Amino acid sequence: MTENSKPPGSKRPRATIVDVAKGAGVHVSTASRALSPGAAHRISSKVVRKIEKVAEELGYQRNTLASSLRTQKTGTIGLIVPNLSDPLFSPIIAAVEERVAKDGYVTFVANSDYSAAKLRSIVERMSSQLVAGLVVASFELNDPAVELCLELGIPTVAVLRDPRDSRISSVCMDDATGVQAMVEHVLDLGHKDITYVTPPLAASTAQNRLAGFHAAMRLAKAAGCRFEVVEARAYDVAEGERIMAHMLASGLTSTAVLAFNDLLAVGCLAAMKAAGVRCPEEISLSGVNNLPFMNMLSPPLTTLHTAGRDLGFESADLLMSLIKNNSQPVKRVLLTPHPVLRNSTGPAPGVLLSNGGGKTAAVM
Repeated sequence: MTENSKPPGSKRPRATIVDVAKGAGVHVSTASRALSPGAAHRISSKVVRKIEKVAEELGYQRNTLASSLRTQKTGTIGLIVPNLSDPLFSPIIAAVEERVAKDGYVTFVANSDYSAAKLRSIVERMSSQLVAGLVVASFELNDPAVELCLELGIPTVAVLRDPRDSRISSVCMDDATGVQAMVEHVLDLGHKDITYVTPPLAASTAQNRLAGFHAAMRLAKAAGCRFEVVEARAYDVAEGERIMAHMLASGLTSTAVLAFNDLLAVGCLAAMKAAGVRCPEEISLSGVNNLPFMNMLSPPLTTLHTAGRDLGFESADLLMSLIKNNSQPVKRVLLTPHPVLRNSTGPAPGVLLSNGGGKTAAVM
């Protein structure tokens, strides 16, 4: 047996970055950058391919734990949402995961349960796990958790909900413009008595959508119309069912009801069916978010498409930029929603509409 030979069955020593650098004929720092997703762009593609080939031949695997101990960062991103069971967040989560994976990061997802205390606890725990950055969909207005993120020095981007803090970047939908468009839609259908169902105004989404409703009330086409705002206690189907049952029992006069989100709208629809109220013949109904399967309801739900995947991708992309340059200016990204018109909204009862052939018909 020669001096360098190994006994049969002996374990091959784990290849190191030094071995890769030696095999590729480059400096250790060059090999390290070539095999780091966030730094490989600094080296020519030809050299990167050469180093990757040597690493593969040697069976080299990056020691992410050692790297994190040196840099005080792991290759992980924290994503915090207020309710994992809400289908609104599924496309946001998927898009964040896909975007950060391109830079070699893994996403840890946590649920804050709409609890300010739980949100702060999650931020602290994720900080102790050395996450490289956070995407947060749970911020309320003027949320103290923002201050905590800044104190801990974690690059953070707010998504969907804007805490309205000048020190933190955000990616949101233009909720006010979107809801105004939905109100204009039912006004154009001849509705003169319109109710908007809003949750508590703790988050920017609730305040902005209500602002859009109020803006529509001031339009010339809204002159002489009656508008009402009803406050729900939560965001879910059960609360939509409860609030609609209560409105119907209290003598609801509105012929159009706009809900803050699709889940509330689904609950409203269930209560209407239970009470024998026809949609849209007696009451038109709409939601916000364009969740999966809203087109399969009976009737299919008119709603506002709020582009969950775009929200996730843009927020993750912005976070990657912050991680690379945490001193870059704060950005406010506002995406444009669009109405998706389906059969849950129709002409107001008794309104005469043109059928396209010059004739009119009364909808009763």
